[in-house]
Amino acid sequence: MAAVVIDANLAIGLVRQMPFSAAFRTLIERWLVEGVSIAVPALWDYEIVSGLRRLWQQNAITREEAFAGLELVMSLEIQRSPAEQDLLLSSLRWAERLGQSKAYDAQYVALAEQLHAEFWSADEKLVNALKALEVDWAHWIGEVQS
Repeated sequence: MAAVVIDANLAIGLVRQMPFSAAFRTLIERWLVEGVSIAVPALWDYEIVSGLRRLWQQNAITREEAFAGLELVMSLEIQRSPAEQDLLLSSLRWAERLGQSKAYDAQYVALAEQLHAEFWSADEKLVNALKALEVDWAHWIGEVQS
């Protein structure tokens, strides 16, 4: 496996304890040791900041945890892919196939397809929708034993 694409929810699990946090830590450590490239679309950084702010606003994390969490996530060795035309067009097609009115999730899927990479998500519903479309490279973090 040369590359994986991860969604922002997984990284948020590094900041706030979630049911999948331990499993994701295990995976990311393995990928880093094995030299697997971890890739994300350009919107990932914005989704991380928004997710942390939402948790902070909901008093699920403190201000300090939000800032420290952002520093932690930004320090990860992650390849960010710019929003280029081919990727955006593919995202639009994936949003259509998935029946989604927004193309946020589809950008992750399109990037994984473009890179011939596995896609890992904390969104079970999204992964199930992809599996229904016979996408065998989409994985839900709940599949992993920590």
